[in-house]
Amino acid sequence: MVLRVTKPEHVYHFTCAHSRKDIGTSNCLLLPHLHPWLGVKLIWLTSEASPDRRKTGLTMDHQSCDRMAFRYIVSDVENCRPWLDSSERATLGADQLDAFEDGGEAAPDQWWISSQPLRARFDRSWSDKPVPNSSVWP
Repeated sequence: MVLRVTKPEHVYHFTCAHSRKDIGTSNCLLLPHLHPWLGVKLIWLTSEASPDRRKTGLTMDHQSCDRMAFRYIVSDVENCRPWLDSSERATLGADQLDAFEDGGEAAPDQWWISSQPLRARFDRSWSDKPVPNSSVWP
């Protein structure tokens, strides 16, 4: 199934402190990383400037670092594509897809991916102050 999705003007990449050190804060280049379930290198992005952790898949359920601590903005979205229409998503079986998309709790329509490096701007104005609860804190 091919979806007709309008590309957003910007997409956002969220990351933790240790990954921010790798990306930097000036002349930033986001690089694809190997995803263990998919076996391909991808950059994960969202169309939402201030997304819900669970819906965006940025909880700390599987990792202890705060993956929404820092935000990068990608303005050149030419090499970005929607997750819902991706060949990567199509390779997942029903059970894997259910786990990947959090049993229907996620919002994969907000997910974007790229297999190409992307230039990004570090957003110094971003401040994520989540309210502690079981879905946010370990």
